[in-house]
Amino acid sequence: MPLNDWLGVDLGGTWLRWGGASSGRLRLEDRSPEAILDHLITVSEGRGVAVSFAGWLCPEGRRVMQGPNLGWVDVPFVEMAAARGLNCHLENDLDARAWGEYMALETREPRSLIALNAGSGFALGLVVQGQLVRGFHHRAGEVGHLVLGPADRRCGCGDLGCAETLLGGAQNPPDRFDDPSQRQAWLDLAARIVAPVVAALDPHHVVGVGGILAHRPDLLRDLEQEIKGLLPRRWFDDFSLRVSVGESLALAGVVDLARHSEALRNGN
Repeated sequence: MPLNDWLGVDLGGTWLRWGGASSGRLRLEDRSPEAILDHLITVSEGRGVAVSFAGWLCPEGRRVMQGPNLGWVDVPFVEMAAARGLNCHLENDLDARAWGEYMALETREPRSLIALNAGSGFALGLVVQGQLVRGFHHRAGEVGHLVLGPADRRCGCGDLGCAETLLGGAQNPPDRFDDPSQRQAWLDLAARIVAPVVAALDPHHVVGVGGILAHRPDLLRDLEQEIKGLLPRRWFDDFSLRVSVGESLALAGVVDLARHSEALRNGN
């Protein structure tokens, strides 16, 4: 298969979206792996599919260990696709987005970037000196599951007390930021989680992605100041947090990662 013969796909809990010349989207009525593979075979038109998936993957990136939005647990998605004659590459959605954001920098020099996702959940995508960091368990950046939330609130992952039960949008009303005390509590917790990662990695860029930050520029600005207030002033006085340049970057990122993976398999 040619290295450029991939269709970028975003598989969420409600919509299946794909890019390229024949871009489109489909509302998921049947969320089973079999039904979704049927859709992918139809829209791929003989190409491989590079899938950006909102969930946790096995270290090899071939199985979905948990996909809370779809109710999937331990699904061998890549093997199921291969059995149907479909070439499939699978990536965590925030990893794909972080890599797409990195590609958009258009620089030849290795850079470090943090993609801060505040949407239905809360997590970080990490690129360090030009390398995507997935982690040993393929769960690098899952800071929303630090046990910093209410002990009686259950997260979509199944555990109690995850920070994203307070920081994510899935379990919280959208108007909570109208309440000054709730807004400040969100800022305090988000900054406490993100600032140590910024201090540890010293990135060139920190980019806000996800609906919470994309639609609230004032919250983005205030979070930047909260994080900056926790960082060593001597070295981070130029710290800035900017909003992403586009949702389509996840599709660009996952396609590029699929090409890299295929090139490695082919010995290129």
